[in-house]
Amino acid sequence: MPQRRGYAAGPTRNSASVEPVTTHFGGGSPVSKIVDRVLRSTVKPVISVWSKAPDLPWPYAVVDYLGRPLTRVRGTTVRSIRLRNCNAEIVTPPGEAPVRTMLYLHGGAFLVGGRHLHRQLISRIADITRSSVLAVDYRQMPKHAVSTSVEDCVDAYRHLLSEGHAPEDIVIAGDSAGGYLTFMTAIVAIEEGLPAPAALVALSPLTDLEMADKLGAPSSETCSIFPRHTAPALYGMYQAIETRSGSKRRTGSASPVDCDLHALPPTLIQASTTEMLYPDAMLMAQRLMEAGVPVELQTWDGQAHVFQAGAGIMPEAAHAVANIGEFIERVMPVGAAADLRAIG
Repeated sequence: MPQRRGYAAGPTRNSASVEPVTTHFGGGSPVSKIVDRVLRSTVKPVISVWSKAPDLPWPYAVVDYLGRPLTRVRGTTVRSIRLRNCNAEIVTPPGEAPVRTMLYLHGGAFLVGGRHLHRQLISRIADITRSSVLAVDYRQMPKHAVSTSVEDCVDAYRHLLSEGHAPEDIVIAGDSAGGYLTFMTAIVAIEEGLPAPAALVALSPLTDLEMADKLGAPSSETCSIFPRHTAPALYGMYQAIETRSGSKRRTGSASPVDCDLHALPPTLIQASTTEMLYPDAMLMAQRLMEAGVPVELQTWDGQAHVFQAGAGIMPEAAHAVANIGEFIERVMPVGAAADLRAIG
């Protein structure tokens, strides 16, 4: 049974009196413990080495191909398209025609990821939410600033609207760095006069570019993927590239937690209590509540960063993906958008 509770240690940066309530689902299945040990002995050491020499010419593009063995849900179809400044894929689930549209923004620390590493997760989310998914291969560091990534994602949202997709039918979702992009895409789109999407889903999202809370939290020591010294290395690269790009946009230095959030739609945030970005999930949930945005925060213990990617083998991950489907069904019931358009 899930447990409703407040946070043991609430958000600390400019903390207010409002503390959101989370639904906690536990964790610690045998499979998740095996996955945790594997990640600690393989991925974490590699990231540790990278963070000590981030300026070397690392083969970032090659990392995405490590995901080629991952398989999509059987019957999923994929079609490549070209957006204004980047490539993208339209992922369609098997079975009946999709009833919703999703803009999915992959994670990867703004450095790696794309069509291969996230193919399984995207296909599962597309299937369970009955959505046609536009997965964006946005431009990334170190060649491009994060503000450029935001621009590509806003362009993708604008593309969906121009193709006739009603905002009431669209959900924006993303994981890790893609969680940052999920929030910033919606924020910037609204600032530019575009209609808000119907919902947001953020998995283990980066929401705060400040490092103090992350490094001061117990989760910085228990994360199975990111060593503590990774966060300052990534932020240093981010700052250097943003400065070099000469970006004048506010999004170039903004954290979602510091933006005007009141116009955002209902939001689901999922995170592990033992991952580096757990404090970001907590703080974003608090800020959304303070802004009057309906927000649900769901947490699991002992899970890896973006553990939902293991939905094919881990019960906690399968549960989390199922919860995404339930959230979308609840806030975007089939037929509701059509009824709203008919009334309008």
